[in-house]
Amino acid sequence: MPTSTVNRGIFAVHAKRLPRTRMKALLKEGSRVSVQIMPRPELTDARSVIVRVTMAGLCRTDLYAAEGKIKVCDPLVLGHEFSGVVEELGSEVDSLRAGQRVTVNPILPCLKCKYCLSNNTSVCQNTTFLGVDRCGCFAEFICVPASAILPLPDGISDLAAAYTEPVAASLAVLKANLAPSDKGLIYGNNRFAHLVKQILNVKSLTNISVYDPASDGALEEGSFDYVIETIMTSESLSSMARAIRPGGKIILKSRQYEPVALKMTDLLKKEPVMHVCNYGSFEDALELLATGKIDVEALVDGIYELEDFQKVLSAAKQKESLKPFFAPGGSR
Repeated sequence: MPTSTVNRGIFAVHAKRLPRTRMKALLKEGSRVSVQIMPRPELTDARSVIVRVTMAGLCRTDLYAAEGKIKVCDPLVLGHEFSGVVEELGSEVDSLRAGQRVTVNPILPCLKCKYCLSNNTSVCQNTTFLGVDRCGCFAEFICVPASAILPLPDGISDLAAAYTEPVAASLAVLKANLAPSDKGLIYGNNRFAHLVKQILNVKSLTNISVYDPASDGALEEGSFDYVIETIMTSESLSSMARAIRPGGKIILKSRQYEPVALKMTDLLKKEPVMHVCNYGSFEDALELLATGKIDVEALVDGIYELEDFQKVLSAAKQKESLKPFFAPGGSR
């Protein structure tokens, strides 16, 4: 056998053993968003983990970040809703194993403030967010703290697990202490509204409907005990105030990046209770997804390559009925 052939064989074997040092990612640099080949992230410390991203969902926050409507670090890998597989572990991580399927809480507490130091990280006021303050998941690999990782239960798909963040956001409305006998309305006909409705139904809150302001006509005055907002504008707030009974609840859920005018004369006579809700428990969200009682796959537009990002982002700006997903690191 010629020497060159033998050498090529040796090189091929060694190449398979070498760790990948580069990856593909959807990167925002200034006003430009593009797919780039960039260095694969390295472990930042002994308590960090490298995850291969198998499924990553697109949401409004990602669109705002891509368009420059919210302040983000630069350059930035976009994305924050995902599932994946543990690829590499820091030396002090003993609660996870390589090859384990996981999802990640993208909200990272500072671990230095008075809330974090009193073991109340869920109300940290100095959090950073994946895909906004640090590189996110629209890439083949991502480095995250081990404390942010949630191992997946058996039987849950990568796609369903990547829906954990929206489900946790939806669970937050339960903090408003809604009663099964109350008549409720979800303001806005979009995928988040329908996800919230599914979750409320599972929690025995069934006297609730979804309202589309574009097609359903004016709401009857004082006809609801509570309204859950998924479209936050000055006009929608006024409409919701009119729709609730005196003393009713307005539950604000959107992550609106622009100021919204609050007209006090729309609210004073109703004396509403206003709840601003952030997130519920990510552990509870994952447990609910694992039961199969909510059908998130019915809210999925499709699964795309990163290279399809232009048409995916463009379509997502036009409608929010279904969520598109990327599969940057290969699905399982």
